[in-house]
This record gives sequence, structure tokens and C-alpha cells, in this order.
Amino acid sequence: MSEESNRSPDNLIPLCEEHAFEIDATPEHFPAELLREWKRAQLEEHLQLGKSWPLSDAEAAEVAVESFDYHSIGRATAGANIVLSVARQVGLLIETGRLERRVPERAALAWRELREQVNRSMPVFDAHGERLVVEPSFVETEPRRVALEEALAQAVARLEPIAAQAVAELHAVIAAEQRLAPWCSWVERAIREVITAAGRWPGRPPLEDDDVWPNSLAELSRASQALMARWRGEKAPEPPAPTAPETPPAETAEQRAVREHEELLERARPWARVDHRAYDADLCRELMDAAAGVVLLPDIPSLLATGLDATARLAARVARNSDDRTFDELIDQAAARQPLAVAVTLLRNMMLVARDAGRPELDSKAAARAGDILIAQTWRDVDVWKANRTHARKLLSWTASITSDEAVRTKLASAVGQRPEILPSALLAMAQWIEERDIIAFSHVVGIHCEIKDLPAWFATEAFATAIRQSLAHVNAADEDDSARYSDDVDRLASRVLWLADNATENCGG
Repeated sequence: MSEESNRSPDNLIPLCEEHAFEIDATPEHFPAELLREWKRAQLEEHLQLGKSWPLSDAEAAEVAVESFDYHSIGRATAGANIVLSVARQVGLLIETGRLERRVPERAALAWRELREQVNRSMPVFDAHGERLVVEPSFVETEPRRVALEEALAQAVARLEPIAAQAVAELHAVIAAEQRLAPWCSWVERAIREVITAAGRWPGRPPLEDDDVWPNSLAELSRASQALMARWRGEKAPEPPAPTAPETPPAETAEQRAVREHEELLERARPWARVDHRAYDADLCRELMDAAAGVVLLPDIPSLLATGLDATARLAARVARNSDDRTFDELIDQAAARQPLAVAVTLLRNMMLVARDAGRPELDSKAAARAGDILIAQTWRDVDVWKANRTHARKLLSWTASITSDEAVRTKLASAVGQRPEILPSALLAMAQWIEERDIIAFSHVVGIHCEIKDLPAWFATEAFATAIRQSLAHVNAADEDDSARYSDDVDRLASRVLWLADNATENCGG
């Protein structure tokens, strides 16, 4: 045959590749006449089928419309794309998280190595010979702490955009395939747990990493795989029930009192910022009433903004623009307040506000009333020491400034000599309050305690030392460190007074 005849349609018979190759490889088994017979059979079958199912284009279109739900197909196609996008985003989140975790790991290791180095170079032992753990200085640890915190923050910052994209895709999946909503919610919860775990490192100083981070990644992977399986129609684990949010504990009476006091001070603070606000009688009365509720708060840094002096100062500021008669009446009301610390602190602040406002008569009256109250106090009543415990030193210092150190010493010597039962309360009232802060997180207050580090010139040291030796014979003089052996506060403070009294005598003798 010519090439043209060989390639003509008349010489064509459609066959599968396997059998076409077999015919070409063994032509002796497939003579030309046999192949022509096959071709004729193919053509007859085609014609027969064509005659038995004649369809116009319109009929074919109608069949197609009835046979296929194009909306469902489109939704399924879109859903498939979104589900696959979720899988990619989850995979990217997990792998990025693993890489980012290396940075805080190195920062935590550097901090631990610093501690180990300090403990190797500075061995410290207790009285029983047991080795103690030594913490590096704040100057040494602070850069390590900052490095760790920054590394954790950086990891969260890198992961959050990926997490946000994954969550957005999950919401799109729910829109396309409502049946997948429970599994999408599971994945979303797991994503949020990963972000939380990425910003956390156990312990300060840092410990070895715990299971929280790897467990969060494992849970996210498990949730994502379950979502994919459910989408494919395969058997998938049921999503765990969401953890119920923790119910905050009920507010205690003490917490409520603190909150309400802070809210009161916040309402009054605008009067402290400017001088032109009008007098508010109700607010002033509330503040004067509230002063008694905070009188036992010690003057430590963390309480200065809410304590007695802050409350009294705001009361005086609110009263600033009252008329003379009203301000005069407020001075009398303040002088009648109990306990002594409330009355005197209110009066002193009203004195300062009147002085600042250029009202000398009211300034003098407030100062005089405060002085009269202080001078009249004998300090022989146990209840007076108890009620003014955290402000007694300040009150007595003010009294000494009005009279003299000698006058106050005489008054206190007479009080403890005639009423030795005041001794325990007086010792507690003479203590100075100390605020303890975390060595690493300095802004965090870990506790407060009281000490007697020194005694004012107006204190009747010898009279109190004599009373201690008579009433607390088991207590010996002790310095600041040695006095810690006394577990009872009164005994511990008494030992300090004896020690200060002995040293004052020695210094005078020298």
C-alpha cells in the first residue's frame, strides 16, 4: 500500500494499545481480511447504537441538567480546596512552631547554665552542712529573663498570622460543609492551645521544657487528621467535648471592699488633677468614711495609692472649693473621726489644701485641731495602740514636732510604766513595715513583714527595755539576723529593742 492509502480512514481500525502492538508483532495471526471484518463490525455497531438513541443537542442539555447538580459539585470542589488549605496551614503552623521553639530553648538553657556556674563557683551550706542553691544577682539574671521573654513573644508573633489564616479557612470549611463543623471547632481549639503554649516556658528561673508544648502540637495534628478523614468520608475520631470555661470564684467580702474602695478613689482623682472642680459633699463624706476602712494598711509602696494618706488627701482635695463655713465644719467633722490616725491625717491634709488655696484661717484651724488631738493623747490605752498600729510612729513623730522629743519620751515612759499591758501592742505599733519583692520579677510583691530596724529619738527606749526585761524575761537582746530565731513577732521585736537599747548605751558610754 502507498503511504497515503496506509494512513487513510478506510484503513483505520481503533484498537487498544496492547492489541495493536500484538497485531503488528504477529501479523501472521491477523490477516488483512480479518481486520477488515472487525472494522465492518465496528461500523455496524456504531450505526446501530446511533439509531437506537437519537438525541438532539437540546435533549442532551436537558439530560445533563437533570443528571448533575452543578451547585453541589461547585460547593464540593470549593470545600475540597479549603480543606486542603487547612491541612497546609496546620502543617505550616506545626513546623514553624518546632523551628521557633529552638530560640527560647537556647535562652532558657543560657539562664540555667548561669545558675549552675554560680553554684559551682560559690558553694553555700546551711548550718547542717546541706548545700543551698544560690541564685545569681539581678544584674546577671535580668538579661537572661528578658531574652527568654522576648524569644517567647517572638515565637507567638511568628505563629499568630499562620494561626489566623488557618482559623479563617476553618470558618470557610464550615460554610461549605456544615457537617464538618464539630471537627473544625476541634482544630480551632487546638490551634489556640498551640499559640498559648508557644508563649509559655515552665518556671522562673526556667526549668527543662515540660510536655505542654509537644502535647499541644500532637493534639493539633490529631484534630487535623480527624478533620481530613471525616471530609474523605472515612471513620474519624469524634471531637472531644470542649473544656468548660473556668467559673471565676465568687467575690469575697474583702475583695468587694477593696474593689469598691479603689472605685471610690478613682471617682475622686479628677479633683487631685485640677483646682477648679466644684465641691462634692457626698463624695467628700464617702472619702472621710472610707478612711477608717484603710487605717490599718501599712505605708508600703504597693499600697501608697490606696492607703490612709491617699484617701485623706483626696477627701481634702474634694473639699477644696467649699465655702469657708462648710470647710470649717468639715474640719470639725474630721477632728471627731476615730481612730486617732484617721482624724489627724484628715486634718493635716485639709491644712495643706487650705494653705495651698490661700485660706490661712482654715489652715491654722486644721493645724491647731490636729495638734490638740495629738497632745491630748496619753498612749496608755491598749486599744489606741491597736487601732493606730500602722501609723503610731508617724503620729508620735508629729507629736514630737509640735512639742519636743523629750515630751514624747516622758509620755511614753509614763504610759508603759503605769500600764505595762500596752507593751505587746506598742512593740507591734513601733515596727516598720517592709515589702518583699520577687528577685526576678521585681514588680511582684511576694509578702510583707515588720521589723524594728531603728528607734526614733523620741522613743522611751530605756523604759521599754525595762518593761521587756520584767514582762518578757525569756527574751534576750538580738541583732536583726539573730532575732529571727523568735517565731513570735512580739518576742522578735522585743529582742531588737533590747539590742538597740544596749548599743545606744554602749555608744553613749564610748
